[in-house]
Amino acid sequence: MNDSLFYILMPVSAFITAASQILLKKSADRQYQHVLFEYLNPYVVISYLCYIGVLALNVFIYTKIDYRFGVVINSLPVVFVMILSKVILKEALTRKRIAGNLLIVAGIICFTLL
Repeated sequence: MNDSLFYILMPVSAFITAASQILLKKSADRQYQHVLFEYLNPYVVISYLCYIGVLALNVFIYTKIDYRFGVVINSLPVVFVMILSKVILKEALTRKRIAGNLLIVAGIICFTLL
């Protein structure tokens, strides 16, 4: 496999992590008849299955790429969560939230270029 593919898979795994967090948020916003269903519902089960898949994928990816890049790229879920929260959950974007995410992106850019 081409090593550049692993640098593409890293942001994909970060996006899956963010999507899993959105699923958990959607699950937390619902009311359930029994406390057991708060933990055993499709949103939670799918979310944790995604987390397990991302964990396995990241372990595999880290065997092929430089570790310092992986750590930086793994900060992307915060940015993806902001975007997905706006699109899916219709949450408001505050100036502080946008500024914080811009700092994260700037840090990622600076770290990877230097």
